Amino acid sequence: MQASYNRKFFDFIIFSNIFIALCAVAMAGYSTHLFSLGFPPAHFAGFLFFSTLASYSIHWYLTDETTEITASRTPWLSKNKWLHATFFVISSFGCAFFLLKELGYIKWILPAIFLTLLYTAPKFPFQPFSTLKKFILGKTILLALMWTYVTSALPFFIMERSWNPVYNLFFINRFTLIFPICILFDLRDKDYDKLTGVKSLVTLLPPPKIKIVFNLFVALNVITAFFIGYFSDLDLVDNFILLIPIILTFSLYNKAIKTKNDYLFYFILDGLMALSPILYFVKLTLAVQYLRGI
Repeated sequence: MQASYNRKFFDFIIFSNIFIALCAVAMAGYSTHLFSLGFPPAHFAGFLFFSTLASYSIHWYLTDETTEITASRTPWLSKNKWLHATFFVISSFGCAFFLLKELGYIKWILPAIFLTLLYTAPKFPFQPFSTLKKFILGKTILLALMWTYVTSALPFFIMERSWNPVYNLFFINRFTLIFPICILFDLRDKDYDKLTGVKSLVTLLPPPKIKIVFNLFVALNVITAFFIGYFSDLDLVDNFILLIPIILTFSLYNKAIKTKNDYLFYFILDGLMALSPILYFVKLTLAVQYLRGI
């Protein structure tokens, strides 16, 4: 009985998009804290959480569970569409509330809103939006760019910090982690995308070339991680923490292309984006506890 409740709670956290919204907040906090700038303002964290929850809620509410079938999420979606609608309404109010506190930075926030709308627009069941999915050639790049901008550039702009050249390396490093993860999602959805006429990287390239692209971005991630360590004051542990997610992403390639297990994609692979922040803050917590014990 307890196991059943635990499973239902776990499914709720993952499939209701609360998990991915928390990942976004952790990633943004990590970006600035890693470079000794502290955390972004609390109202920015609130805006990021609710805006992520709102965008994913409407995205999944508009998903047709009779055609976009996954192993576990689709059955959950068919029973809980009302929850996505409810979360969209609630999170929209939360997003608007915190956005009012961020109006001074609206010029930096608008690109994030535009990228989010551009990615979700093809889901709207009316013209001209429904035809966009056949022309969104850079779907994978678009999603990765949106996530990278929101979590690895916007926090610095919100904190009004002068742009350090090492932030460029960090931005590239985060993009070259998120993009390969997005490729794995698109490989899972390849058959559906081909059926519906969606043009993306994985529907246009043969599998060997997709693997080459995947490996190229993995290599770029590793290279930028070392350059970040070289041009900043990160210690070896922090530098290694940057590398752990891409190593795991690379190791999961063969498994990811052979399964449609939703927990692999929506918990493990999505969670890999936030793994460096989690490990980093765990390290800080342990260090503080150690110093207090001396």
